[in-house]
Amino acid sequence: MKKWLLAFTVLATVTACSTSNESKQTANDSYEKRGIIPVFTTLDTGGVTILGQENTYQLPTNVTVKTDGTDIRPPSTPMAIIGNSVAQFDGERSSIVYPAEKKAVYNIQQVKRLLTEQGIPFTTSGNQVQTDWAKTGRADDVGDVQARYIIEEVGTSDSNALVVALAQMKRDEVIFTPTVKDKERYTSDRLNQLVGELNAAYRQQQQQVATADVAAGAVQSAIVTDSNQHTALAMNITFRQAWQKLQQALPQLGFEYKESTAGKGYALLKYKPLDDTEWARFGLTKPDLEKGEYSMQISAYGNESAVVISDEDKFALSGEKAQTLYQALQKVLSK
Repeated sequence: MKKWLLAFTVLATVTACSTSNESKQTANDSYEKRGIIPVFTTLDTGGVTILGQENTYQLPTNVTVKTDGTDIRPPSTPMAIIGNSVAQFDGERSSIVYPAEKKAVYNIQQVKRLLTEQGIPFTTSGNQVQTDWAKTGRADDVGDVQARYIIEEVGTSDSNALVVALAQMKRDEVIFTPTVKDKERYTSDRLNQLVGELNAAYRQQQQQVATADVAAGAVQSAIVTDSNQHTALAMNITFRQAWQKLQQALPQLGFEYKESTAGKGYALLKYKPLDDTEWARFGLTKPDLEKGEYSMQISAYGNESAVVISDEDKFALSGEKAQTLYQALQKVLSK
């Protein structure tokens, strides 16, 4: 039983040491030479001359002083994660400078929104905000490290900038003066985090707008002859948007999707003719299309696209058949 208790005590000690994150912050490879160099009295040689010690390989007698721990935490620097931007740390502040036309995305109002979502209180003075105490977010900090940040937006007619500085820092409720490396590390972290979240929010907003446009917006189109001399329906929407819109439109004309490859814009279709009255709703005469398999191929032309419908023999529809089918598609896509 005594042996078991001893093992448990040792295990608890090892576990306690392993959970500390202090080793992530500092390391020390220097050494300290302790003790006094011994001095020996001269021996009585009895008249025999003794040669002195050879000094060629004599060890140094100086005592090395142990230095302070070296900070080995991963460094942080401002990152230029906005297109055509420049990021830097000037010894006190981290900043990122970017073209003025991007001010609508990266500005102090958006920063306020992010701070509010994160539950960080702040005060405002013009284009500058000062946060209340907030966690730094670094996993390698020792203790509860918090900071108060000063975030500012400055700009000219050609460029704009977001700047982050430290107002105060504290560890375990004890305020301390940050070093220059601390200022670079923590201001860079906060700036990179803010810009990264603004980037993510902007991309999500653009995606939502694009999806809404595809779902509800009317598509402008025209019957054209493509580069392969095939009759095609050109549309003022992107390849991805055309794929989505045609998936909604073609079933209304009697086409059912059997197989599809979205990345190539290709789909195998099964056609079942609609009644004459259904075609009359489009103001068109029912086209002479046989029941059976057809295929669809979308091509991209920058921000626009075009679609070609082919019969089961892989021949693109032409003449009156193509004209009638694409006119019906135009009416469906324009709604």
